[in-house]
Amino acid sequence: MKITPEELYNVYREKVERYIRSHVRNEHDRADIVQQVFLNAISALKDYDPEKASISTWLYAITRNAVIDYYRSLEKTPLSADDNELQLLSQEEKPLSEETLEALADALEQLPERERKIIVLRFYGGYSAKETAEKLGLSYANVRFLQYNAIKKLRKLLEITGLFK
Repeated sequence: MKITPEELYNVYREKVERYIRSHVRNEHDRADIVQQVFLNAISALKDYDPEKASISTWLYAITRNAVIDYYRSLEKTPLSADDNELQLLSQEEKPLSEETLEALADALEQLPERERKIIVLRFYGGYSAKETAEKLGLSYANVRFLQYNAIKKLRKLLEITGLFK
């Protein structure tokens, strides 16, 4: 039985969203991942073989891989040289623990939306301050000012949790 892209999306969207919601905290990232899953699935639909796996198993593998790719991309996003002020943990290079990632995500959620967007674009998206300003329709100086304030707030929030001193 052939499934159309529309049917694939309509039948499995909620299941894909639920899986991603259970693995990714950031609402905007979740939406991007859902979109990526269906773009990947629709582009690979012609190669889907029902004899190898059910459509739900096949789509689950695509979804799982998209979440893994999302976390890999976070690990590889470099901080630019002028962003030394956001060395949140320690001077040594080490992977962040799940507890630390959760605390950081909670702290980010407490920031005003504009400051949170700036931090996400700058440090997770890898955009320069100039690129961030263009994306958000702000001046470069305003982005740097808001970034500075957001980092101060994050430090304070993380000090409260005991993760940053």
